[in-house]
Amino acid sequence: MDIWRGTAGGAAAETSASPEQERTERLWRRATQLAVIVTALLAFAAAMVIARAVLVPIVAAVIIGSVIGPAIEAMARRGLPTPLGSVLIVAALVGLIYGAAVTLAAPLADWTARAPEIGAIMAERFAALKPMLHTIGSFVESIESVGRVAEPPMTVRIADSRMLESALGLVTPAIGEFILFVGSLLFFLAGRIQIKRRLVQAMGPRSARLTALRVFREIEERLGAYLVTATFINIGLGIATGLMTWALGMPNPPLWGALACLLNYIPYLGPAVMTLILAIAGVVSFPGIVGGLLPAAMFLAITSVEGQLLTPLIVGRRVSLNPFAVFLSMAWWTWLWGPAGTFLAVPLLIAAMALADAMLVKRRPQLPG
Repeated sequence: MDIWRGTAGGAAAETSASPEQERTERLWRRATQLAVIVTALLAFAAAMVIARAVLVPIVAAVIIGSVIGPAIEAMARRGLPTPLGSVLIVAALVGLIYGAAVTLAAPLADWTARAPEIGAIMAERFAALKPMLHTIGSFVESIESVGRVAEPPMTVRIADSRMLESALGLVTPAIGEFILFVGSLLFFLAGRIQIKRRLVQAMGPRSARLTALRVFREIEERLGAYLVTATFINIGLGIATGLMTWALGMPNPPLWGALACLLNYIPYLGPAVMTLILAIAGVVSFPGIVGGLLPAAMFLAITSVEGQLLTPLIVGRRVSLNPFAVFLSMAWWTWLWGPAGTFLAVPLLIAAMALADAMLVKRRPQLPG
């Protein structure tokens, strides 16, 4: 009897402890799953950084090809073979890029060569602010020097300037990436229909195939609506900037218009950088500080009207973007792929949002407020 009682008591103790053990096991399983997910995301991000030189041109080609693809299909319906139409469109795009580069190369090189002169003029223009800047710099230096070991007073650092090698190091990969972009765009346009068909056929049931077709169509429609509309808006902004700088008497108005058009593809950051560029160019081109800052002020007014009124009114009807999501997308892709990722951040966000909207359940509960 005593043995039986002891056995029953031990079984009761194990039974009473089992819910706590189950909760502990579930907690550890969830922690393990979370650790695996975080590790996979870090490995994925590292792979994307390592393969940046290959992925960036290919992703850019797929995005642009998804926008141009419907035009290729329309040309094919009118009797033009898809490979020939792809070659013609890619050749026209390359010719447009080459023409723009040749047109803008001379003024851009002229401003680059004037860098020492521009620095001297900027120092002369803002000489009145030099005491205040010196005071602020001394204050910052005194704060940074707290707890820092003092360096020898006579320390000479000789910088090894190899401008030619640095320029070649930047230009050579850019040429290779541009060739990869052109080749990827050409072959993607030529085989776009076959790629979509193979991907859809790889899906299992008929409902999954219909969902895949709907996702592809939604991504293409949203990307096309955004990129085509944004391109026309940016061209208009570039023309307005060029006319504004020409009316004010600034040199090289086409250069400023082209820069405004290109930088406006980057939300928030692009107009801010263009405003700073025009401020520097205006201060260098005109004698007074007030007159020099006038081009930047006028551009700020123009881009404010464009960004706050025109773009939300036109683009917002087709593509609704959350500013916080745009900021996070720009931060993420810039961290991974640099300036190229900044340009691709919004199209990639649009594609991700279209995929999420198509895959998630449409019937969501209506929350108050």
